[in-house]
Amino acid sequence: MRLQFGYLLSLSITLVFIKEGICTITTQRPTQNISPRNFSSPEDEEDFVPYQGERFTVFDWRLFKSLSQANEGNVLLSPISIKLALVLLYEGAQDQTAHELAGVLQLPVSVLATREKFNSIINSLLTPSPAYTLNLGSRIYIDNNVLTRQRYSATIKTFYNTDVVNANMSDTHIIANDVNLWVSNITDGHIEKMIDDEKNLQDSVMLIMNALLFKGVWRRKYFAPENTRVTKFHINENNSVNVPFMHTVDRFYYAESSKFDAKILRIPYDGSKFAMYIILPYTLNGVDHIVSEINPFSLGRDVWAMQELPLDVWIPKFKFEFTSHLENTLRQLGIRDIFDDTALLTGIAKTRRTSKHLRVSDIVHKTGIEVNENGTIAYAATEVQVGNKMEEGTFHANHPFVFYIEDETTGTILYMGKVKDPLNTSGTTGKMKELPSRFHQDLPTMTPVALPATSTEDRYYFFNIDLLQRVNEDVEGNLVLSPSSAKVALMSLVEGTGGRTRQELLAALRLPPQEYTIRRISRLTLMSLKNYQNGTESDVATRVWINPTLAASENYMNALHDHYGTDIQQINFGNANAANAINDWVREHTRNNINSIVQPGTLQTDTQLLITSALYFKGRWLKSFDKHATRMRCFYVPERGCQDVPLMENTDRYRHGYIASLDTNVVEIPYSNGRTSMLIFLPNQEENDPYLQVLSKDLSYVPMRTLLNSLNESELILVIPRFSIESKLDLRSPLTRMGVVDIFTGAANFTGIGHNDHLRIGNIIQNAKIEVDEEGTIAAAVTQLAVIPLIASTTPTFVANRPFIFAIVDLATSETLFVGRYMGPAASNSRSV
Repeated sequence: MRLQFGYLLSLSITLVFIKEGICTITTQRPTQNISPRNFSSPEDEEDFVPYQGERFTVFDWRLFKSLSQANEGNVLLSPISIKLALVLLYEGAQDQTAHELAGVLQLPVSVLATREKFNSIINSLLTPSPAYTLNLGSRIYIDNNVLTRQRYSATIKTFYNTDVVNANMSDTHIIANDVNLWVSNITDGHIEKMIDDEKNLQDSVMLIMNALLFKGVWRRKYFAPENTRVTKFHINENNSVNVPFMHTVDRFYYAESSKFDAKILRIPYDGSKFAMYIILPYTLNGVDHIVSEINPFSLGRDVWAMQELPLDVWIPKFKFEFTSHLENTLRQLGIRDIFDDTALLTGIAKTRRTSKHLRVSDIVHKTGIEVNENGTIAYAATEVQVGNKMEEGTFHANHPFVFYIEDETTGTILYMGKVKDPLNTSGTTGKMKELPSRFHQDLPTMTPVALPATSTEDRYYFFNIDLLQRVNEDVEGNLVLSPSSAKVALMSLVEGTGGRTRQELLAALRLPPQEYTIRRISRLTLMSLKNYQNGTESDVATRVWINPTLAASENYMNALHDHYGTDIQQINFGNANAANAINDWVREHTRNNINSIVQPGTLQTDTQLLITSALYFKGRWLKSFDKHATRMRCFYVPERGCQDVPLMENTDRYRHGYIASLDTNVVEIPYSNGRTSMLIFLPNQEENDPYLQVLSKDLSYVPMRTLLNSLNESELILVIPRFSIESKLDLRSPLTRMGVVDIFTGAANFTGIGHNDHLRIGNIIQNAKIEVDEEGTIAAAVTQLAVIPLIASTTPTFVANRPFIFAIVDLATSETLFVGRYMGPAASNSRSV
């Protein structure tokens, strides 16, 4: 595609880091008796002097802090990979774009000093040594139709060792193959596919890649395989897992930090150039304190205080991967312009003054690490895509808003949606352009104020907002969907899945791996959805329809019945009356509010299993609206202006408030049962977010419990429209973007359901309907899934058997290659999408 100063620019960074060892600490010693190895001889002692130059890691720790606070599980990133990619953008940036990059990255005051800084880092990394292997490469792919500025090409080659490759970027297949091969070669095959989906390259005119691979061994063979023992790793105060721990007794540089309330251990690699630092909190839950307090200056003081001492060290063998989309994180740190149409990247290519601006559309960072007795393998990849974004406006709900219906006793959201036009009773599918999150845009140094989840159940509710956000990207107009109905259906699948298929479902649903905990959450969910009190009713029903030819597992069927309130019905999907039977069940359980979920003739004869989940809600307002007060008034519809709709009005005491972090007004309208309410979110300035894209994203930053606690009761004149919406949605695309992929492909693992190796989900259809009037609310939804201890000693102990933070540092430059947090081998590998 031609670059006409406004087409997509894709920037991709790939980094692989392989090293040879990692350490962890515990407060309780394992009970096995293991003979200590001999301490190193005086000739083998290391003369360690910490780095004395100016620190260039402020950005590194701020980025790590932001990602850690947003992800509860294991975290791993490569700051140098990300910085090497962003500085290539900086070389072509001007004005505000360059100012933001320089400020957040903490670049030297002059461009020349910046080039010298990165050039010295790159040269240090590329210095050959027989003690370790380090591969580093940078490459920029530019479309043949783009006239790259000669000065830019010369600069990035001279100072950043980056090659420019001219190519036909419209041939996405060839580009993807070439990029993946180049990345795989540098990373020794640890990242085989940097680009998984060629469609991500459509309309791209530029792709920036950075790949790094490090292989190192410990300075001495500290950890003999025969000393490895299995013992407990404490994930938190209540949970522990058995993992293999490596062990040694040797001399290490060590410090105790009052600032971080932690121990710090340094383990050097062979070659006297690289070392790993592990920061272990004294308490089981101390990692969050370290994350909130850590900075290069405090850490530097503690490193200078290190002393070489004989230590008893236990380290778990571990391996995990981490993937995140960095746009929101970088925006929070203050890098925003590169993602917007205001970005000035004119130093890269010659363009016309009338052309649109280039902007970064996405930054994807992929990392991984593996630790055993011999050492460590770590790798990372960052992909930055650049493209165009849409341009950016009393409690009277007279313009589009988002709403929730929530069980306040458990935090379960029964329904959520948006009202764009109360007169439109259906939604249409169409890809919406993305808008950036505005969360804390004016506070570049602050992270979101959302409180972390306090329990597994709290985290489980994050699925609701995530699903709304994804569906909102696809659907224009009015929308109603039921996350609870979708969750009930998906949870019934979890029992029958294994391997990666199961992990994807658990990650999307924010469920723990323990089967008993999943079942407990399911029971609590179902209990909250079955309720009748004071004229307000909610009910849920789930049925599995099975082809008689499918030898379904008896254990699976029993689990569905006992723990998920699901009944099982055999049906011949090839029978002409199959659709009628299913629709009759739907009508019965939605009280005739939804007539059908399956159209006659649409069921494939080879369908093996179909899951239907029906949710019905009928709510009577605790404080009803007077029908005589309802009148036709103006409702502002985007692009259409004022439209007359029936607006209901009531004056009473309601809980409401302005949520500054969302720039949104919120009101809670209670139902008669005292445990269910509708929440309405009304943007403060509708012109800035007419399609509620920003609000749907920002809601993910504020847990529902936190939001509800922010509301205060006072007298309020409440005006809302009377409306009715019915939506039929295919949830396959939204769920795929949430990471649920395998169930729709041949790679699906449904071995818990039956021995058929070819089971997969055809699609997930949800039909939802809601009616809101002066008396209350009637809502219904149906979701369908079609499945086509140590020796006595006075030696200080450093036993890493609880979560810790680690960093891998180039001692010559103090450059952080990798920094991360380890929460345990059974912890979920977080992913930001």
